Amino acid sequence: MTIRINPTLNFESLHAQFSEQKKIRIENFFTSQTAEYIADNLQHTTPWHMVHSDAKGLPVRYNPEQLATLSTAQKDEIDTKLQQLAAEHYQYKYKFYPIIDSIKDGTLAIDSMLYQMASFVNGTEFMRFARQLTDVSSLVKMDPQASLYESGDFLTMHDDSNYQRQAGDHSSRRFAVVFGFTKHWSPNWGGQTAFYTSADAVESISWNPGYNVLTVFEVPVQHCVNYVTPFATNGRYSITGWLRDDPTISRPDLGD
Repeated sequence: MTIRINPTLNFESLHAQFSEQKKIRIENFFTSQTAEYIADNLQHTTPWHMVHSDAKGLPVRYNPEQLATLSTAQKDEIDTKLQQLAAEHYQYKYKFYPIIDSIKDGTLAIDSMLYQMASFVNGTEFMRFARQLTDVSSLVKMDPQASLYESGDFLTMHDDSNYQRQAGDHSSRRFAVVFGFTKHWSPNWGGQTAFYTSADAVESISWNPGYNVLTVFEVPVQHCVNYVTPFATNGRYSITGWLRDDPTISRPDLGD
């Protein structure tokens, strides 16, 4: 299936809003057929991995086979330890699918939705849209992954500036991107993306998970994903990543 942006979007209005606020939430970003295709695949065909932080905030990953071997007692032990650490430190736990890694190692089928989304967000149409929205003409790529937050999952406050670079990586994170595909979400379930002006701010701006919604915001900025409550009955599905610039990459298709 071809990934298609909603042709009725008012790009001039979106650009003006982003220029003023440096973050934006765009409803109905994709055509309805595209959104349903992505949402259905996230919910029914994605082989979810799990990641949580260690005591230093570094990732501990489980592939689907490893995740399936964890007992209820082991999962409870992980949750207890994370909640203790999260009281004072940066911590997180959620499900994910490593799209770019899977493409590199040849385990993601070229006709799969996740492969198509990786091609789309790095393609001419979306990258041109991103440059026009943000007024940053040096953007050259995005590194997407699928994510799923369920009951007990969370991501504490951070600003996206502290991350592990791979050898030879000359890129910089400029904007965080979240494509939301969450249906029938109750605000009582948590899972909101909350933005703060500083780490000790007394108030925040919070956006609920949504369906066929694109969120873009400039980084670094303090933000978190609120704890998903034990009584949440749905999952918070999205495809996330960062728009990056990289002085070693040129995009002739975008006029570079």
